[in-house]
Amino acid sequence: MKRKPRVGINTKLVTEKGDAYHKLDRNYVRSVEEAGGVPILMPFFRSPSDARSYLEGLDAVVFTGGPDLDPSRWREKRHPKTELLHPDREASDLLAVREALRRDKPSLFICCGCQELNVALGGTLHQHVYDLPGVGKHSNGATHDVELEGGTRTREILGTSRPRVNSWHHQAVRDVGRGLVVASRSPDGLIEGVESPRHRFAIGVQWHPERMRDDRRQQALFRALVSAAREA
Repeated sequence: MKRKPRVGINTKLVTEKGDAYHKLDRNYVRSVEEAGGVPILMPFFRSPSDARSYLEGLDAVVFTGGPDLDPSRWREKRHPKTELLHPDREASDLLAVREALRRDKPSLFICCGCQELNVALGGTLHQHVYDLPGVGKHSNGATHDVELEGGTRTREILGTSRPRVNSWHHQAVRDVGRGLVVASRSPDGLIEGVESPRHRFAIGVQWHPERMRDDRRQQALFRALVSAAREA
């Protein structure tokens, strides 16, 4: 019997009374399990060699949501609404993103993960989308449609051109990173998804499919990730 694919999931750091803990929303774990994968929680990496050693034992990776990336990475000053990721997590995540892309590990990038993918490839972000004219609600679980671009892997997986999604973000992709293509936009024009055609499976979505576990279309993203891991 073939083993199930091992799917790494990055974590966040929570401090409490002088102690520090790795923490993860179990919806990511459940979504990977229900798709047929074995969830493996990833620690923080301190060096490229740490990331290389760890990812060598994984078949796929999920990059999760979280706070904001440091805008100094694309040479901007910090917006007053910016709430930064813990610097150890940010450094670790970007090491892991680059290593996953280098190894062509099937990877799903969710919310902050989508932004990390873009920044890792030289792209930029809108630090606060509500500064833009005509932007609708994108925070606190707001729902809206997205328009999926024809010919993209994301549209192929979801099986529809206009799915309804959820939103927990105030940042979004602005300038698209090297090698990425826009896969989806919201009705107000914000980029809601990107993907890399030159990789086996590298898909970024701004919404949270792990929080839509009753939506078979959204869970198809996890099933496709695990399937790509099996093929790899």
